[in-house]
Amino acid sequence: MKFSEVLDALMEGKPISRTGWEDNNYMYYDKEENCFVLVRYPDDIERRYEIWSSALDLYPRDIIADDWDIDNWDPDHIVDDNKMVDDEKKG
Repeated sequence: MKFSEVLDALMEGKPISRTGWEDNNYMYYDKEENCFVLVRYPDDIERRYEIWSSALDLYPRDIIADDWDIDNWDPDHIVDDNKMVDDEKKG
């Protein structure tokens, strides 16, 4: 897909990625914080990190690329968040 085809999904808060990106990197828009988040997600857990930005930081090669994908949130991650919220309500 082209970037223009994934832009609406990004602004809805869905994660997007490029096939050309290394290490399973992805980005999403955090509506609550009003910022873009780039997640570097290599296999080595100690090298994982997030970059938060008020601007959408992309290289021109990213914008003209046609290998964009709309990703889905990991359902296990969502379940874990819900359990944490439930546990906080009990405590």
